[in-house]
Order: sequence, then C-alpha cells, then structure tokens
Amino acid sequence: MNRIAMYSYRLKEVTKPSIWQQKLIWAVARLTRGMNKRIGFLLLAMFLVLTGCKENNNVYSGIEKNNIEGLANADNIEFINEYKGHTDHWAAMYIVYKYKNDENHTARLFLKYIAKESKPTGELRYEYDTEGGADGHGTLSRTESQAGIYNLGSTGGNGAIADKNSLVKMQVDWNGNSETFELKPEM
Repeated sequence: MNRIAMYSYRLKEVTKPSIWQQKLIWAVARLTRGMNKRIGFLLLAMFLVLTGCKENNNVYSGIEKNNIEGLANADNIEFINEYKGHTDHWAAMYIVYKYKNDENHTARLFLKYIAKESKPTGELRYEYDTEGGADGHGTLSRTESQAGIYNLGSTGGNGAIADKNSLVKMQVDWNGNSETFELKPEM
C-alpha cells in the first residue's frame, strides 16, 4: 500500500465511529433535540408572557407629531415646538409649527386619557396657558373618543407664540376630578 492509500485508509478509519460512538451520538442528538424543543417552548412561553404583560410605555403614543397628518413627512417645515407632560390620568401635547413660505403658524393641543380606570364620561373641561404666547380653554360636552385621544383643536395666526424653552400649564377637569400639570419643551 502506498502512503496516499494508507493515509486515506487511516482517515476513513478515524472518521468512522464505532458502534458505541454511534450510540452515544444518537443519544446526544435525541437529548438535544428534546432540549431544543423544551428550550424553544420555554422561550416561546416567556415571549408570550412578556409581550402579553408589556404595556405601551410611551404615554404619548397617538398624540405625537408623527401622528399629525401633514407633519409626519413634511419637509417644508420652518420650525416645530413641542411641549409634553403627563399625570397618572392624562398625557398632553401642545405643538406649534410653521411651514416655510407661510406667514402664519399653527398651534394644536391634544389630550390622551392614560389611566387604567374607565374613560371619562360626561363633560371634559380644559385650560392651558403658555409663557409669552397663547392661552385657551374649552369644554367637550361629549367625551367619546377613539383610544382616549382628544383633539382639542387648533389656532393660528402670525402673532406671538410660546417661547420654545417655556412651559405650558395645563388643567383638566372630568367626572368631578381635576389635575394640573406642566408640559415641558421637547428638545
């Protein structure tokens, strides 16, 4: 037998497992296959539990600037000033923006009910005041809303606006409850 033939013969012998090695490989493969199923099932169960228990931690979801039609993808915006704040029951966003080549700015106010208790019924009153800019108040006689989100309207003009570093004071009255909080500028 020449060297190459002897080497390939030895190589075949070395790579071919014995009967005991075959049984060991089969047992390990069977065990790990079962473990993979168990581990896969355990990971799936953990994923379902965690995603089922996970709340949306963003209390502003649904009232952010990317939720406002015309602002999400607009590239002709001169400026956007956002102010956000929340309590245990409410999240609010006040936004002031101006399009390029437009003399007027627009201010909009949104409220979102974030408490676990049932949504407000009856009358909802609100009041806001900005430093150096606008203030306003209003009443919603019907508090029906989609996902607890209330669009409290918009104003516009070419007058004074809230300073981008100022606070907006907000008060909400509903179902005999009242909360006052501040909306802080988003940088």
